[in-house]
Amino acid sequence: MLVAIDGPAGSGKSSVARAVAEELGFVNLNTGAAYRAVALVALREGVDVGDGVALAGISRRVSLDAWGARVDGEPVPENDLRTPEVSAAASSVSARPEVRAVLLAVQREAAKRAIREGGAVVEGRDIGTVVMPDADLKIYLSAEPEERARRRAHQTGREAELDRIREAMMRRDNQDSERETSPLKPAPDAVILDTTSVDLKGVVLRVLELARGLQEEKGA
Repeated sequence: MLVAIDGPAGSGKSSVARAVAEELGFVNLNTGAAYRAVALVALREGVDVGDGVALAGISRRVSLDAWGARVDGEPVPENDLRTPEVSAAASSVSARPEVRAVLLAVQREAAKRAIREGGAVVEGRDIGTVVMPDADLKIYLSAEPEERARRRAHQTGREAELDRIREAMMRRDNQDSERETSPLKPAPDAVILDTTSVDLKGVVLRVLELARGLQEEKGA
């Protein structure tokens, strides 16, 4: 079984995906880690984040598994992927069609491996629309921009930068929604959940209810 969870930054994707995967005994795959890994390598190696060809070369060195992203077979620490610099660069990297073409295959292969192991909860921005359009359950999480910015500021310990974080997130939202390749949008058959005024537990319980209902239908 495959559960796809999409949505913009700060909507709760990572927290919900981890909790749902743990409850179901599934593998949790964060596809955004692959783009962040490409951005991290580009920054370290002085590669222009607007150079699609060079970035595609870096992308071929990236793999994805339940533990996160790997570069040249070596795991990349999560903290290294979550710096403001990498987040900003990842926004540009993910907009490059050359990068998305390479990482699409990486993401699909990782998801298929996870399914063979018993099931997967895959989070990203285009899982239900592009990466795994045949997912058994598609969830699209949303929340008001102010709330998403507040969550991200709290998560990163940057509460004093709330305004800057909100502006950066809105720019990323616009870029992701308007790009020609794999724009951020709900799949036609996705269940849309607004998490603005719902706590993590409430969202997780709703997703679990939907997932277990499908399992019962399939006789799992």
